[in-house]
Amino acid sequence: MERNFFIGSKWLYYKIYTGTKTADLILVEKLQPIIEELKRNNSIQKWFFIRYNDPDQHIRIRFYCDNPENIFIVISKLLPILNSLLHQNIIWKVQTDTYQRELERYGNKTMEESETLFFNNSEMMLNYLFLKRSFKNNEMEFLFSFILIDSFLNAFSLDNIHKLKLMNNLQTSFKKAFNTDKAFKKEIDNHFRESSKEIHYFLCGKAIKDYPEVYKIINENLNQNSKTILTIKNKLEIELDDFLSSHIHMMLNRQYTSKQRMYELIIYDHLYKYYKTLNYERSIN
Repeated sequence: MERNFFIGSKWLYYKIYTGTKTADLILVEKLQPIIEELKRNNSIQKWFFIRYNDPDQHIRIRFYCDNPENIFIVISKLLPILNSLLHQNIIWKVQTDTYQRELERYGNKTMEESETLFFNNSEMMLNYLFLKRSFKNNEMEFLFSFILIDSFLNAFSLDNIHKLKLMNNLQTSFKKAFNTDKAFKKEIDNHFRESSKEIHYFLCGKAIKDYPEVYKIINENLNQNSKTILTIKNKLEIELDDFLSSHIHMMLNRQYTSKQRMYELIIYDHLYKYYKTLNYERSIN
């Protein structure tokens, strides 16, 4: 499995330096139309993005061209857009870099499938970022995360006990990393208590009649991933929980424009408590 791809190979990798508030605008209004055109023309087969600080805020975006000659088509299509954004001071720097696959993290045998998951998730997130503009419920971003993660775990056939174990490990490690104090724990406990009925309403699927578009984009993503997930389940050579944790981390990185790790902590905490309650209720019935 090839690890490194520099400019001129099958993967083209850009770092686009911009502010927190402008990142979503660039993705949805500037890059998405170009990406759709490149896909239609079969110039690219996959692409994905992540948000990053090094320490400056930027979007990392990667394009896969089955035919490396198409890299130059991608560059020529992006050039006027990026040049215009630079002149408007919406972005302040653009770099190309070497794409180094994280083979240890995603598995040597499942790296290409992971890139397909990245691709499908990035496509879904562009739809989400557009949809987010219409949200009137202040908790909707969290609720979207809960549905997305729960659906992803269902796709890998995790039962509630396994989900509980995974979320417990994640929320425990994040709380240690953040060195959370009693005041913060009390705050997120209160937030869960206030949100628990709504979380249940969304995760049991009843909210679909109120938010059909939210469920639609998540279900479309699941359908796109179904064959890839089946392949991963058959080929995976690393621990499943590690693999799932890495992908969930990347999903949340794409969803939230800033403070991603803080949001991760809250989401893992709330899902842990939700699954714990669910398992308890099932054990006494």
